Parts: sequence; structure tokens; C-alpha cells
Amino acid sequence: MKRKWIFFLVAVLALALTACGAPAAEAPAEAPAAAEAPAAEAPAAEAPAAAEAPAAEAAGDVHEAPALHEMVMAGTLPPLEERIPAEPLVLEPYSEIGQYGGTWHRFDTSKDGGHLSMAMYSYSPVHWVHDGLDKRPGLAKGWDFNDDKTEYNLYLREGTRWSDGEPFTSADFMFWWEDMVLNPDHSDVPPDYLISGGEVATITAPDDYTINFKFAASSPLFLDRLAMWPNGVTPAGERLFVPKHYMEQFHPKYNSDVTTYEEFDKSVDWRSNPEIPVMLPWMPVSYEPGTRMVLERNPYYYAVDSAGNQLPYIDRVDVTFVENNEAAKLRVLAGDQEICFRPCVYQALSELSVFRDAEATIGLKTDLFDSGGGTGVMVYPNWTHQDPQKRELYRNQDFRKALSHAIDRDKVQKIVYFGTGEQTTGTMSPKGIEFSDDVGKDLYAQWRDLAIEFDMDKANALLDAAGAVDANGDGIRDLPSGDELTLRIDCADIANRTNSAVTEIIQEGWEAVGLKVQVNAVDSAQMGIMQDNSEYDIRGCWGVGDGPNFLVFPNWVVWVDNDRTAPLYGAWYKVIGTDKEGTELDKDPLERNPPREEPDADDPAWKLWELYDAARVEPDDAKRLALSQDIARVHIEQGPFFIGTVANTPTIISYLDTVGNVPTRDQLGQGGFTGPWIMSYFGAIYPEQMYYKQ
Repeated sequence: MKRKWIFFLVAVLALALTACGAPAAEAPAEAPAAAEAPAAEAPAAEAPAAAEAPAAEAAGDVHEAPALHEMVMAGTLPPLEERIPAEPLVLEPYSEIGQYGGTWHRFDTSKDGGHLSMAMYSYSPVHWVHDGLDKRPGLAKGWDFNDDKTEYNLYLREGTRWSDGEPFTSADFMFWWEDMVLNPDHSDVPPDYLISGGEVATITAPDDYTINFKFAASSPLFLDRLAMWPNGVTPAGERLFVPKHYMEQFHPKYNSDVTTYEEFDKSVDWRSNPEIPVMLPWMPVSYEPGTRMVLERNPYYYAVDSAGNQLPYIDRVDVTFVENNEAAKLRVLAGDQEICFRPCVYQALSELSVFRDAEATIGLKTDLFDSGGGTGVMVYPNWTHQDPQKRELYRNQDFRKALSHAIDRDKVQKIVYFGTGEQTTGTMSPKGIEFSDDVGKDLYAQWRDLAIEFDMDKANALLDAAGAVDANGDGIRDLPSGDELTLRIDCADIANRTNSAVTEIIQEGWEAVGLKVQVNAVDSAQMGIMQDNSEYDIRGCWGVGDGPNFLVFPNWVVWVDNDRTAPLYGAWYKVIGTDKEGTELDKDPLERNPPREEPDADDPAWKLWELYDAARVEPDDAKRLALSQDIARVHIEQGPFFIGTVANTPTIISYLDTVGNVPTRDQLGQGGFTGPWIMSYFGAIYPEQMYYKQ
């Protein structure tokens, strides 16, 4: 079988350039293993000669934290060469080789550890770099695939160990796959990227360091999907590698005293169980639910810097959970948090002057990275609304365009975003690869400008054309039937200052064209229920920005799940190919489990599904890009389905001037991509190579 071998730039070359006075590398670059594949198929001699992990400059050099070295000298910890793989992940620092020591204090609003997990990219076998412009090895040292992209091999780093020192092997993947995912008694299910051609992939481990994936149809997005999210625990609860040697004790298959998976499911998540071995730069050592988590350096972490020093540089991470962004901001401004990305990226831009004022008083440094968002704060009407009258109105393109034309984006941009960003009708991220060629750039402009003008006359005319007129003369527009019409903007995060300010401007514009508007604050759990049951009216206080391409997470542009624009149709698509397909057809759509409904014959859902189903199995990159652009055309021709305000606005990041190796905008590839969780900010820029200057 013909193979396409993937090789990567070597860090040694970057070092040579640096020694000659060249600028630092644009982003941390790995020095790949001497052989990214089995020697039998790709002999080491064929790989670049410098593609080796950095060696000690002289016998006696110490390349580990002082505390760990003391343990080695005392005989309580194995020497470094026995703790890291023979071919470790090599990270080129953004500025210079760092120093060991210190505690990173975090004051985090995400009490479930979600923000913390986004700083831990180390579980992911493949990593995005340069804001999604490229990929590189992560936990895996490399991969290969066949021409039609139906078969992949993932190669792990030999000698990698869990934080308790036990070997990390392909068995830890197979435990997750066979004893959790394929186990009918466990709740884990195959993630969609391991399904192609309507069949679940066949996965085997031919040896301790190779995992083979065979798909029934081409699966060209597989590597991109492996780079999504921090695969230790994703926002969707997915994981890839589970320490078999530890988790066996909680599994009925391996422990006859265990009969349920209750304790198993409690124990498998490192964010709440500090006992479980991890692959993180810092390993949890204590956890107080909803209050505090402490992590310490993982002595077996598999990454080193370009001088061969084991990472991370910082000794500990001390996380205190706080109630809201205001509380988090105050701790940052007091100098209590040394490095702040999340939750700092959620601070309103109106807070920038306060952060800048702290530069002189506490040595705080502030930068603005791009969000990568395609909408800013946006709204979208419920395409599968339970109320048939509202459903019909919300599907009327004139009505949706009228809502867009009644938004004063100039006011939003000036007041909320301080003149930054780009006014938009609402698109996917402008950084997406779909917009990178000439065709894509033109499509992006068409989509962005679809209904962008603030034009009250046009908005009123379109509302009249849609039949939303004032039927009873009270000055308020009604449904086409004459029944009362109230637009309820349902917000799960209205307390966020940016969300609140933009929503107020949207409400003001809609009311000016005669629409009655209410803003309804709900908590996130309730919003989830409303999505499942298609109960929300117009969803607000959210933003579109996933990337670096439509297809890795298509939910905004293709209704493939019940969590976005058309929940009942998305749920219908989601059960296609499962044992639920074709069942419960005698029940009302809302009485089905899950609630779901087949789209009308002329609904755009079908065209979007057709294009997506073709794109996700198209091995040719150019043809797949064209299909993605066709998805954009559906949104241009029949949209807007979601209505944006100002795209790609900047987000605040801050750090004390004593912190080294924080990247600049120019080193990020595209100026930043902080919005999408898919990009794993800021784990994707490697906090393990940041350090405290002494």
C-alpha cells in the first residue's frame, strides 16, 4: 500500500538560525523523531540527520527541575532519561530557554475545570499550530495514511509514561475504545469522526506504540479532528486515552466486585479526581469541589525545550474558583494571577483601560489577540420553533433580513468594540480556510455583506413583505395571522457586559421598527433543555467562530445536532445510521427520544446535509474545499440563518512582566484565534514553556 509519510521541521534548524542572529521561530516547533515511522518502512537514514531530541551538552548537565533532580540523587525518582520518551515532544521557546520555579495562580470562573482543561493540550495526539494554519505531532510522534484516506496509523512515542510512572501505550487507547466506547453497558459512544460511510471504524493496536484505524469510506478530516479540543476531556466529554492500569479497578470486566459504572465515571475525569494518572504538564494533587484545585509538575511529562530541559518550567498551578468575571478581573488587577488568558478573554473591551492602568502599578502587561469570531455577539431565530406561526415567520427570509437591517452595527462597533473588528451580517470565522482563495474571499464578502446595512426603511419594508404588520393599530407589529408577536431573546450569559451591551442595541433597533422584544435570562443548564426541546425563541448572547475550517465542527453551518439553529432537524440527522433511525415515527416529534423531526422536502437542511455528507468523505482537498464553499453559498442564497454584529474582535490577555515566553501577536500565525474552543487556546500556545524570570 502506498503511504504518504508526514515529516516535520526540526528544532535544530531553528536553533542554528537563532545562533546566527535570526529572529525566534514563529511558534514552538517540534524537532521530530529520527524516524516518524517504523524503521522497516522508513529507515532512520532517510530522515533529516538533525531530527533527534537534544542531547546534554556535557556529562553532568542537569535538564530537570531542581526538586526532581534532588529526588533522582536521593534514589526516590528514576533519572530523566527513564522518565521521558526517547523521542520527546520538543518545544522551541517563543523567546528564550526558561528557568524552573514558581506557582501559577489562577482565578477561574469555570468551576467544572473547563477553562483549565483548555490550557492542557497534551492529551491530543495532533496539535494545531499557527492558529490552525498547520498541524504538528503532539502526544503522537507522527502518522501516515493511504491515498484514499481510509486507513491511518498513529505512532506513539516509545517510553512515554503516565504521571505515576507507568508506561503509556496503545493499550490505553484500546481500553477506552473497547471497554468504554464499544461496551454497550457504558455511556461512551463512538465520536462522529470515528464513523465514516455509515460504519464505525475498525481500530486495532498491532503493537504497543501503533494504533491502526480503518474506515469504510474516506475520512479526510480525521487528523483535523484529532487536533480539536484537549483530548484529555473535551467539552463534549470525549476522551481518547484512559490509564488502563488505574481504571481497571473500577471496571466490572476487570473487577468482579464492581457491578455498575457509577464509581468508574466519577474516577475517570482528572478535573475532579486528583488520584487518576494523567499526561498533563501538571498533575492534580488536590481538589475541593467548586472551590480549589492544586496541580504540581508532572515528573514524567513527555515534552522538553530545545535545549533538552524537561517541561514545564513552572512548578505548580493553584486554581481558585470564583463566581464571575468581575471577581476574576479584580484578582488579576491585584497582581494575584501571573498569566491570564481564559477567563481574561471574556473581559469586555471596556475593561482594557483598567488593565492598562495596572501596567504601571503592578507590572501587568496586556495584549490583544484576535478572537477569530465570525459574528461577535449574535442572535438566531429557532428554525424548528414549537409555535407553527413563529416557525413560518422565522423561516421567511425577508423577516430575517429585516432583523439584520434593523441592527445598528456602527453603534455596536463604536460603543462595545471601540471601533475594532469588522461589521458583518454573520459568517463563520474570517480566518477559515474556506475563505483563503479568491473564490473564498468573494464568498466571504457576499456572506458578510448579505444584510449588513443599518436601514430602517428597508427593514420596515421587509417586515411588511413578510406579513409582520400592525394588525390592530397599537403600534406593535403582529404575526401574519393578526395574533400578538413577541420576540424573546433567550440569553444564557446576559451578565457578560459585552453580551448585555450588544443585546441592548439589538433590542433598541428591533423595537424601533415596531417589534415587541423581551430579553430572557436563563442559566446554561436550562438553555440546554430549551435547545433539546426546541423551546427557545431567538437565541442570543453567543458568537460564531469555530475553525480553522467549517467541517471540523459544522454545527453552525450544517444542522447536524440539536444544539444550534434547527434543534429538531439536527436531532433527526444525528440518529441517521443508528438503531433509532426510522423509529417512533407514530409519535409527535416532541415526544420522541430524542425530540426530532424530519425536515420538509424543500428545506435547506437537505442541501446542507448533502454537501456535508459529500465533503466529509472527499479525499481530494480541492474538491472538499469547493464543497465547503457550496455550504457557504446556501447561507448566502437562503440566509441569514444566524445574524451577527461585529466579527473578529480583539480579546484581552494579560500577564505580569516577570513572565517569559508569552507569544506576541506576530508569533501566533493569524494574530490569535482565542474564540473557538476547538483551537484549545491557550494550550495550543504551550503554557508549559512559559516561565518566571528571576
